[in-house]
Amino acid sequence: MTALLTLPRLGETMESGRVVTWLKQPGEMFRRGETIVEIESDKTVVELPALADGTLVEVLAPVGEDVAVGAPLCRYETTGAAPPDDDMPKGMSAAAVAETIPAPAAPATSPRPDTGRPRATPLARRLAAREGIGLAALEGSGRRGRIEARDVHAAITGSAPDALAVRRWPAIGAQRRAVVLLHGFGGDAQTWAVLATHLARQGFAVSAPDLPSHGATTLAADTLDALAHPLAPLLAGDAPVELVGHSLGGAVATLLARLHPERVARLTLIAPVGIGDAIDADFVHGLAAVRGAGGLAHVLRRLSPHPLTLSPEQLTAMAERLAAGHLAALAEATAGGGRQQIDILSVLAALPMPVRVVWGTADAIIPWAQVRNLPPRIAIHLIAGAGHMPQWDAPQHIAALFDG
Repeated sequence: MTALLTLPRLGETMESGRVVTWLKQPGEMFRRGETIVEIESDKTVVELPALADGTLVEVLAPVGEDVAVGAPLCRYETTGAAPPDDDMPKGMSAAAVAETIPAPAAPATSPRPDTGRPRATPLARRLAAREGIGLAALEGSGRRGRIEARDVHAAITGSAPDALAVRRWPAIGAQRRAVVLLHGFGGDAQTWAVLATHLARQGFAVSAPDLPSHGATTLAADTLDALAHPLAPLLAGDAPVELVGHSLGGAVATLLARLHPERVARLTLIAPVGIGDAIDADFVHGLAAVRGAGGLAHVLRRLSPHPLTLSPEQLTAMAERLAAGHLAALAEATAGGGRQQIDILSVLAALPMPVRVVWGTADAIIPWAQVRNLPPRIAIHLIAGAGHMPQWDAPQHIAALFDG
């Protein structure tokens, strides 16, 4: 049977979405639950999963195209029955997502696809789907040959599994400059998806690593120095880069700028740690102690005054990473004793490149009023109503700063 995948309404106010990335290409098979395409709504980037096993036949909405809710995204061949409505992701229905159409008869000699499913962690499946890597071709390094995220990353980079996992958004049109984005405590490169998409459309080539002890990167780190030093190769290139850091990533970016000042054209810090002592330490230690998607959802609600926009699949994958327990030492180094344990003020005062700080006035993790401690030469940008993640709450406002 051939079916159409149409764009569901991913939020109450959503009328259209923009295609960010196709994770499957025509002719490729997928399993139910695998991500087929990433869609940018007005608030976030959402991964749209397959609702049945099948094969992608034709892409009807190319990358960068704006698509109305209900319009077709792609045509695919199903190899199983369509799921009932109560098996859909929240907010979707079979009627909204798939429309059955007559299928052409297949030749009698067509081979049957291999439906064997390699053993892999959910994070490995998600990473493989995002990067277009076939799991069947990988050797797993986990227990009983299970494919781990590090195995997928090794296939992507062609390097040792302990290399940094880096996500990239190529510049659309003439390239202006490279931008490197460093996420905060407990996050990964995916937290930058919306802002990175905006910057790519403005002509910036964007790179965002999973920091050591985070995401798909298997390098361990329990200090600021250990977080920063493996990132130096991201600053290499023909010209200095725009370096951006959020929260703990802001302190990492500041250290990198001090170590490699000739490679950083400008430093942008978003709600950084290290310029005051107040912090929601329970949030930091709570992330380090997460053991499931439900607990993670409760902790993450402190990040923004707006409803959480992560999908159940994203929450589950993130909770799985956090449950590995790699962040306890970093949590103590960041917010031990209930106060901030990092100070970057003296480093900021000595940096030679332009520096600016962006903060949301509704930040419940680190008070925005700490900007009063900054050296006078640093530009301050306050975003009204944004929480600790302005790149989620107001990505267009942050992206606009880069056109200045």
